[in-house]
Amino acid sequence: MQEAPRNIKLSKQTIDFLRNFAQINKSIVIKPGKFIDTISVNKNIIASTDIKEYIPEQMAIYDLPLFLGAVSLFKTPMLFFPDDKKVVVYDEDTKGKTTYYYSDPDIIPTVPDFNPDLPDKEIHFDLPQSDVQQLMQAARVYGVEDLCIYGYEGEYSVCVKDKKNDTSNVFSLPLRKITFEDPGNVTPERRNFCYCFKVENLKLIDGSYHVCISKKNIANFSSLSFSSLDYFIALEPW
Repeated sequence: MQEAPRNIKLSKQTIDFLRNFAQINKSIVIKPGKFIDTISVNKNIIASTDIKEYIPEQMAIYDLPLFLGAVSLFKTPMLFFPDDKKVVVYDEDTKGKTTYYYSDPDIIPTVPDFNPDLPDKEIHFDLPQSDVQQLMQAARVYGVEDLCIYGYEGEYSVCVKDKKNDTSNVFSLPLRKITFEDPGNVTPERRNFCYCFKVENLKLIDGSYHVCISKKNIANFSSLSFSSLDYFIALEPW
């Protein structure tokens, strides 16, 4: 079996994924292969994606923002894996280089084995990139903390608000289409619902998403812009 290359070029897309993951957890363990994932300290957010590069060694990075800062020093960052204790970041043109030493992987939270196919699915819908951007902008403008999905008598919407404040400023958008799991058994009670997330937990990379919400108080935001990018985010109690 041919040994994996010890030198790889780090793509902009992978760097962007890692920057996004650093917002979820500033530490990460990247296992050998073409896949990265992370979990928040509170274990209420999981993110995962395939990447273009094959990583030949486990990388236990305690300070991911610092590592990405080191990568940003180079116009065309390359990674060299001399051994299992460190990685060398360098640029072939300028000959500049820096060495980053790994931490103890046991001190970094890692994603447990789980089935990404959500149990007890209830509803599915798409969120276009423009809607996501508007909702996040409105949450910043109003300083509100919650994003809620509403269904009432066949009308469906997504809004940002403060669910603890009855007089909160609200920004809402209609959901064009909701698909129910087990559509042959959609009772009036099932059509009336409210699912809420903390806005601060929606650390999504820019793009459009297919959203699936489970009765088990978890949702999958599956990217429609990047084929394998997924977020699993816990719902908040209503």
